[in-house]
Parts: sequence; structure tokens; C-alpha cells
Amino acid sequence: MHMVVGLVPPEEEERLCKKLVDYYRQLYPGMEFTRKEVTLTRQEIGELYYTYPGEETEATAAEKMRMINSAIGEGYSTPMVVLQKKGRRILLDGHRRARVAYSQGMGWKAMLIIPAKDMKFGIEDMILGKVKDLYGK
Repeated sequence: MHMVVGLVPPEEEERLCKKLVDYYRQLYPGMEFTRKEVTLTRQEIGELYYTYPGEETEATAAEKMRMINSAIGEGYSTPMVVLQKKGRRILLDGHRRARVAYSQGMGWKAMLIIPAKDMKFGIEDMILGKVKDLYGK
């Protein structure tokens, strides 16, 4: 499959997921994390807690989402990275992929980072709402 320039390739997302796990291990010493790859349904994507995606204009986001949309037909499916907690899943990376999959009514792969015990993570302060509430139709 040829990669569309500007989109995150799967191996890059894999590296990011590993980096995030290492980062969390440093931030929360003694906490163990497991990783699991799953395919989320559209409904599960709608329930994801959407975090602040960083500085980006809506125009830039819209352009990237158009690129993702067209790349899906060519097999683009880089997984999102999601923090899995008791009763909630928090989107760490793949904000535009989540929005495209949700708006297209499709499922999407996700790499879950699962902490061994329940605790509050700093990223939870960055939650803007659920995907379905922010971007639902």
C-alpha cells in the first residue's frame, strides 16, 4: 500500500504508543501498563473521551480528514492510541482518524494502553467531551 504524505503510518503510531507507555511508566512509577490492539465499533468511537488535540486550525484538521477519507479506500488504517480506564476510554492520539471513522459510520483499530490499577491521569484534565457529543450528527 502506498502511504499518503502527511498521514501517520502504522509503524510511526506503534513507536508513539511505546513512547506513551514509557512516558506513563516514568510519570507513574510502579504502575504497570499492558497494551492490547482492538477494533472499536462506531458506537465505541462515539463514546471515546476526546482530548485537546493540540494547536491546529479547523481548516487544517478538515484538510487532513479529507486526506484520511480518501486514503481509507487504499487501505489506510493506522490505529488510534487510547488510554483504557475503568468505564472510560480516553483518546491520546488519532483525533482526526476518530472523527473520520465516526462520521463515516465505521469502526477503527485502536491500541489500548491499560493501567494495572485505576487512578486519575493528567490527560483527563484535557478532556473536551465525548466524540459523539462533539462531532455527532
